[in-house]
Amino acid sequence: MNNNDKGKDGENFVYQIATDSFFSYWCYPNPKDELGDKKEICDLIIHFRDILILVCVKNYEFKGEYSRYFRKAIEKDVRQLYGAENKIFKSNYNVEIKNLNGRKHVIEKNKIQKIYRVIIHLGENVHFYPFNRETKNEKFVHVFDKTSFYNLTTFLDTIKDFEEYLGKRELTFLQKDVLIMPSEEEDFDFETSKQFLELQSIKNLEKQYILISGTESDLLASYIRRERQFPKEMTSDEFNGMLFQIDGTWDEFCKNEQLLRKKEADNISYFIDEYVKREVMPNQNEDNIEFSKELLSFNRFERRIFSKHLFDFVKQYNDLRGFALARRYGEIDGIAVIFAFYTIDMTQEEVNHLMTLVIETYSVYTNYKHKKIILVGVTTNCMQFKFGLHSDIKPYDAETEKEIKKDMELLEWFTSTTELKFTEIEYPNK
Repeated sequence: MNNNDKGKDGENFVYQIATDSFFSYWCYPNPKDELGDKKEICDLIIHFRDILILVCVKNYEFKGEYSRYFRKAIEKDVRQLYGAENKIFKSNYNVEIKNLNGRKHVIEKNKIQKIYRVIIHLGENVHFYPFNRETKNEKFVHVFDKTSFYNLTTFLDTIKDFEEYLGKRELTFLQKDVLIMPSEEEDFDFETSKQFLELQSIKNLEKQYILISGTESDLLASYIRRERQFPKEMTSDEFNGMLFQIDGTWDEFCKNEQLLRKKEADNISYFIDEYVKREVMPNQNEDNIEFSKELLSFNRFERRIFSKHLFDFVKQYNDLRGFALARRYGEIDGIAVIFAFYTIDMTQEEVNHLMTLVIETYSVYTNYKHKKIILVGVTTNCMQFKFGLHSDIKPYDAETEKEIKKDMELLEWFTSTTELKFTEIEYPNK
């Protein structure tokens, strides 16, 4: 296999993992500057709302020479990421890219709030490698190997969870020289040990040095165990150098019964992923895209809460018949969520009218507390769903509000309001 084929295989591997976790709509493999020089910007861009993740992938064969491998597999990509970021943010136009299906997408640089730079090197049997790097303008670059990237994106399989990890990882290790050693010391032969010691002798003495004995997956397990925080010792600048020995933490973590119970409890959360994939994204109009963004902005635990309460609500009212509408109100991550159950005996015209009233009456009743509302309508046995997103809600004029209040009295709504009670535990005890 030639280098080009190997490179493409590596890029396809990363793209497939990314799309499995973050949806292909927001992933752009081998993006080119369509309005400029038509050259490839980097290997993968993930753009979701105000988050931009620039990814370089290197499937360079490791032949035992570490300094050469680091130059070919990491340092070269650091330069490419620097160029990619400059291309996007210093061009006098908003860069346009395309996805695999040819759909055009404009990166509106003034709307980007968070930028992450990621290198994934796919060489086998690499016993140690730089955990992070900096571009020449001192911007942080994350470095992952094949296994760590797979485990990270499989476990943190929402944009929100993954972005949170990248953000805290960068904040913790910024301006630090970090080396990660995913192999046991007994795996080092003489030549590997020699190169390891040579690398130690030329480390940057102006920066705090950290050696992590363990894998990125071990670090992820430590992060999860500490309620999504890295060990506080890692943030300390008290010492010039530190060693963190965390080997085996991931394997131990994966055997934990609470984790197994979490995974089982999370199964219901994938209702959101599947609904977006099957029902919303095939019709990619502007409203559907915005609605998808809202649902996919929830992390895995929030998706579980949303889905579990939705199906508990349906179960409670599934025997309703005739002209009847049940409602439940709540909030997730600052966004109002309304569940509305309508019976199979109602006409679509009746349902649509009542759905509009649900939004209007809730807005008035709460004195326009929320500027954004997700409405989920569902009928008997989940035979039909009606999802809607209402954004930028503003107060109605006095006359309209008066009419809405009359509707509330007529329907006897909000005389006994049911709020969603979020009592879920992310890692169930039993």
